[in-house]
Amino acid sequence: MDDAHKITDVSVSTISTTPLRGTIEIDTPDSTIKFELNEDIALSICTRLEHFLTQEQQRKLNRARGSR
Repeated sequence: MDDAHKITDVSVSTISTTPLRGTIEIDTPDSTIKFELNEDIALSICTRLEHFLTQEQQRKLNRARGSR
């Protein structure tokens, strides 16, 4: 992923609560990119980030169980 941009900041704002809609702004050193999101996309992002954040913890746990 040599062409990936470094994220320097992220902000989320609510546009409406019924239906749930908002914006997410992602800052990079070169620019700010703004996306509109709905509840389904927000839940998908959360699920993927949770997986990202827990995958190394799960690998360590599996290694520890394998060494018993």
